[in-house]
Amino acid sequence: MKNDKKRYDQAVLIFPDTVFVNEKYDGKIEYKSDLDTITTVFDDVKKARFMYYSFLTTNDKNYEVEYLKTIVTDTFVAISNKEIPLYNIKFNRLGLNYFDGIITDEVMIENGGKDKNGGLNTRVITHETRLTRGVYVVKKK
Repeated sequence: MKNDKKRYDQAVLIFPDTVFVNEKYDGKIEYKSDLDTITTVFDDVKKARFMYYSFLTTNDKNYEVEYLKTIVTDTFVAISNKEIPLYNIKFNRLGLNYFDGIITDEVMIENGGKDKNGGLNTRVITHETRLTRGVYVVKKK
């Protein structure tokens, strides 16, 4: 069945455009999701929400999402439905490098019902958004 519903997930990676090689920097991802219409909090037990960015720093981004999932090297967890902080990021190759990763935004809705085995019925809605951004890495003078 084809799903024609448009998604309005938006992600912006805020990080310096140019950094020095082997120096640590902080950044963040500002995120807006249509799952915000279900819940905007992470502590609701009936509508549990999880959001994180799994990524790697690389100089090549020409591969499929499924392969990217197998090579990610780091994950940062959201502190709210709008922000994922990034800490101590460093690049060790000069030239154009990339953040390349996937934001996973998931809501588990507990509907109170039971399945045929007596377990809880839970609906899981997952959005994955690929987020890639270039960064120039230079030597310190």
